[in-house]
Amino acid sequence: MPKQYVPNVFLKIEDSQLYAIFAWSQRTAEIVTSKSWLTILEIFVHEHSLENAYQIFQKVKYASIADKVIQELEEYEKLLQDAIVFLADGSLTIFGKGFRSFIEKEMQFELGSLSRETYQVLPQLFSQYKLEDDLESIENIEDFRKLVEHLENLGFLSPATGSIDWGDLKKAVPICQAFGLTRGKPVDRYYLSKFIEEIQTQIGGNILEIGGTPKDKDFYKINPGASYQILNLEAGPGVDIVGDAHDVSVIKPESLDSVIIFNVLEHCYAPWVVVENIYTWLKPGGKCFAMVPSAIRVHATPVDYWRPLPDAFAWMFRNFSQQKLYVYGNPTTVIASYHGIAVEELTSEELDAYHPDYPVATCIWAEK
Repeated sequence: MPKQYVPNVFLKIEDSQLYAIFAWSQRTAEIVTSKSWLTILEIFVHEHSLENAYQIFQKVKYASIADKVIQELEEYEKLLQDAIVFLADGSLTIFGKGFRSFIEKEMQFELGSLSRETYQVLPQLFSQYKLEDDLESIENIEDFRKLVEHLENLGFLSPATGSIDWGDLKKAVPICQAFGLTRGKPVDRYYLSKFIEEIQTQIGGNILEIGGTPKDKDFYKINPGASYQILNLEAGPGVDIVGDAHDVSVIKPESLDSVIIFNVLEHCYAPWVVVENIYTWLKPGGKCFAMVPSAIRVHATPVDYWRPLPDAFAWMFRNFSQQKLYVYGNPTTVIASYHGIAVEELTSEELDAYHPDYPVATCIWAEK
């Protein structure tokens, strides 16, 4: 079935510049640069087929703005400094008070009917702002297709409602119930490896790993001359200290240079207490290196309490003199992580793409 599209974007004027903004998102707004973007987005409000949309585009790009459009939009242009313009399937709406109008359903002005008649509402509405007049540069359907794909990659266009190809993902059980281990490397381990590459040279001195295993020392490439001990709840091979990280008395205050705690804090009933204890155990200038999964299936080993998000993680380490967050993930890898799709099944581009609203792994280094 040929791909179908709908717009998925809010438009907003800031400092005399037109932006596409993302609702309740930490993602940076995208500058709208061209008239062709507006025209294509408006066409897809009403027509979802790429081929049919191109035929409409061919007619619209040579047409002058209709007098009716100019006259009807005059009363709305004065709202643009505070308003957002929302595009969706069959809807082109001005929210006069921005997102407040979106939520409270006030000062909403629907221009879908006028748009369907002319496909000229957006170009006229934003005609006073500097946009590249590039309509005639799109000479054939391949040029049009490339621009549509670009707008889709930016998140301005989405598959039309009912046209999503779920494929193997539409099922009530995961593809791999073991995080992806039956297929290759779990996605969160890929991100942990990237974090370790960033901080490996800073790990040194008297080192404590909470919840680790003896083989971790080689994985982290710790200096052979460093002192490395493992704290765990239960005795086992390579465990040097048996105790609960919630108990500050298990380690002498200001005795450590480095603390490593990966994939552990989500299993602590009060992770903020553990972080406070780490602060107590570190010498002045000592560092903690921590990682939690932000998007992963429940794994009760023995219990699973939390999925700290970046803001929560930063708050836990607020008493440290310095901290730096490393956040990894995007919508594709969130799905992969939950489904147990392995690293080997994704491209580097898919793995390394970053979207601030979709963390898979949240890491931090913090200095006392």
